[in-house]
Amino acid sequence: MFCNRCGNSLAPNESVCSRCGNSVNVQLSRQNNQNILNGPQNSFNNTYVNNQNYNNVQSESMSNIKMVFIGIGIGIGLIILGVIITNFMGIPANKYFFDFDFNEQNDEVVQSSEKTTKKGKYGTVIIYDNTYSGVKISNNKDAIALIEKDSVSQKNNCPSKIKRVEDEIINEYNITAVNLCEMDVDFARELGNVFKKIYNEYPSIRGYITNLSLANVSMSSDYIAAFMPIFNFATADSSSTHPWVIKTQVLLNTSYFLNKEKLEASVVAGAESNHFPKNASIYSPVAHELGHYLSFLAMMKHYKIDSILLVYADDLSAFYNLYNDFGSGTYSLEMINEAFENYKRDTNSTLTLDEWRGTISNYALAKNNNGGYIYDETIAESFHDVYLNGNKASEASKYIISVLKNRLGS
Repeated sequence: MFCNRCGNSLAPNESVCSRCGNSVNVQLSRQNNQNILNGPQNSFNNTYVNNQNYNNVQSESMSNIKMVFIGIGIGIGLIILGVIITNFMGIPANKYFFDFDFNEQNDEVVQSSEKTTKKGKYGTVIIYDNTYSGVKISNNKDAIALIEKDSVSQKNNCPSKIKRVEDEIINEYNITAVNLCEMDVDFARELGNVFKKIYNEYPSIRGYITNLSLANVSMSSDYIAAFMPIFNFATADSSSTHPWVIKTQVLLNTSYFLNKEKLEASVVAGAESNHFPKNASIYSPVAHELGHYLSFLAMMKHYKIDSILLVYADDLSAFYNLYNDFGSGTYSLEMINEAFENYKRDTNSTLTLDEWRGTISNYALAKNNNGGYIYDETIAESFHDVYLNGNKASEASKYIISVLKNRLGS
């Protein structure tokens, strides 16, 4: 049996998920497990959210927590298995809080029966989680055309200046769809430069991200940015619903990316407290997300999966193995252990693995609700550190990224 929020494996009749604290509907979860075999709709949502005291993860209702939620990337890979896409698209379950007081006005989030919408100053007209069913899909070209159509249809009232920047990012970095409608033009262009710097060093990683988008984010999952490796965007008009069209997305929370003052205050406070790597900037949260992206691509290569844009029925076994490993952190830990052994060989260090990881940032030691380490955060924080600080990054970061490069073949 699996949790219907985060996909965690549960014991029979277990009523509360040990990973995310979700109250589990046992009957529904059983049905979800059966749907895995029958061809489910999937949502694999990964969100990294900060917490200065990251061991104290709370599971109670967000309405009872009076603090500003700040996030910078993804936590653990979570997949919602077997839930019909028109009824539910999963919300990331693991939350990490950064105790930072930033007073904000006119930033009210409301939940509707279909979508999360945001009223006030820092909202977007863009809807990142539209879904389609019964679509004629024959090949990758059809899938790309559908993603592009969904994106372009939302740009009618967006300024022409930002559209030009979006097109620059699409053409330069081979991203299928970019939706930054309300963002400051210069800020958006600088975000594109994050991709430029990373893609110049890792040219083989182009073409897998389908969407870069602003996102209205509910208070219960208030992150700065998020990486969604797998979002089930559309299903085919076949009896099995296959192939599925999968979006791979980097999402930017409007509460921060449309409010540079709040974003900068949050990132500076995180860097000064060692929660983030030193010199973190308003642009570098995207680098953290791309760290998760590179880790995910290394895992895809390990499982000999060339693409997840289209998922056919015959792909489900490999697809599930990929999800399961990303959620458990097995492959991420394997890379970290290899880097640690290399470091010990070269330096004769007496540091423990956890002490060594902790030299990167506090969040490199982030834990989930079950008290287990989220090892992919160590990799993403290493990438973030090297992106920011180059040769002055921590030794742990440099050794980990060396292993990651080898696994990618870069």
